[in-house]
Amino acid sequence: MACMHLLALAAAATARRVPARGGFVAAAPRVRTTPLRRPRTTKAVALAAIPTIALYESSAQLINDAGCTAGAAAGAVAWIKVWTTLAERGVIDAKLARKIVHCGSGPLYLLVWRFYSDAALARVIAALVPALNIVKLQKAAQDDNELSRAISRSGDPSEVLGGPYVYTWVLLLAALLAFRTPAAIVAVAQMAVGDGLADIIGRRFGRQKWFCNPEKSYAGSLAFVLGATVASMGLLRWLAFPAPLAPLVAISVICALVEVLLTDVDDNVSVPLVGALLALTLR
Repeated sequence: MACMHLLALAAAATARRVPARGGFVAAAPRVRTTPLRRPRTTKAVALAAIPTIALYESSAQLINDAGCTAGAAAGAVAWIKVWTTLAERGVIDAKLARKIVHCGSGPLYLLVWRFYSDAALARVIAALVPALNIVKLQKAAQDDNELSRAISRSGDPSEVLGGPYVYTWVLLLAALLAFRTPAAIVAVAQMAVGDGLADIIGRRFGRQKWFCNPEKSYAGSLAFVLGATVASMGLLRWLAFPAPLAPLVAISVICALVEVLLTDVDDNVSVPLVGALLALTLR
């Protein structure tokens, strides 16, 4: 129910400031503060969108945004399915498949942001995509299935609630708190592409390790900087923002160093957080 609670709060907060014809939209009912339980089905998350749907002024905008969310959700399922199938058939190494999913999931989600309407509540509808994935991950952590085998390092279902779970929460918060802003775009690009490529290249070519962290390599960090910079520039331009090269390179370098130095913090937390804060300086 954590996702429901968060989405309902976002809808209620936005409703208080959305102008309507002839006045203002009434605030959504207060959300109960009683202890929340983990959702059992994806229907629970869908129900959280009802207050948001009711507050849309234009049915055309609602249909457009709902279509974008449906397409993004279907695309996320297809993206994972392609790589898990290739891994199961032995076409590609399972670890490589997992990192490719890591690299592509965030940017593919951001590509769809361009097609949402300008409605103030579009961010809440967009946030349903990672919210539903959070519910799926919670289910996958309970038993051995295709999803848990695809995204956990050892195949242990409990690992799903580690890095992949945090990754999906970052996407949810990016949509709710910084929808279609440079901060969200850069944060996701650093976390997904930068961190993902660092692992892929580091495993294959990372013979020379960092003097301060023997688990990270210079080759991996270089791949981080190059990949994160290109991804940030591409996504910023796709969403009609300026994409200055020098500041983006600097942000990528700092985020790569954060990955190397902050060994006690999950990369899926430290890297996007630093990336988002630094992106606030972009002009």
